[in-house]
Amino acid sequence: MSDGPQNTSAGEEPRLHYEDEAGQGTGRRDLAGLAIAVALFVLAAIIVNDASGYVIRRSYAQFGPEIVPYLVAAGITVLGILTVVMALQGRFEARERLNIGGILWLIGGILAEIAMLYGGTGFIPGSAVLFACAARAFGQTTLPLNLLVGAVLSTLLFLLFRYGLGLSLPAGPLERTIDLLLR
Repeated sequence: MSDGPQNTSAGEEPRLHYEDEAGQGTGRRDLAGLAIAVALFVLAAIIVNDASGYVIRRSYAQFGPEIVPYLVAAGITVLGILTVVMALQGRFEARERLNIGGILWLIGGILAEIAMLYGGTGFIPGSAVLFACAARAFGQTTLPLNLLVGAVLSTLLFLLFRYGLGLSLPAGPLERTIDLLLR
């Protein structure tokens, strides 16, 4: 297949080899794509390993619900194979430069929430901080507003999980106060 424009019907723009709606492929081998494929293969192997320990329940069709993880693993394996092919053929389009600052904000938010949960601060403040850090990672710079929105959303989630679903979340002073007010 040539890299020149392909024949198209009237009214359509010509497309180049390896071009899709998102953009043109680089034409070079993609190491990140190969790394993603390896991760997909590892995930499929983990699922198969986990599923091999399930209790087998045979039905009239000679298989039971234990087949579902194997089907999922097979689907992930197919995606891994397709990813390898695309990576080797250079069919992934060029990506933007990695935003290290955004990644650091996300990691920092996750670590802050873990520290806050282990420190006994509770779900609502920890999740509010995580929300604010995630918003900052995506370019939102108004930290007080982000904390407020995060606090409102995490309070609503706490109420939904605690009183709507009957599940318990890590409780700190704020969550215990809410429990006292709503009992």
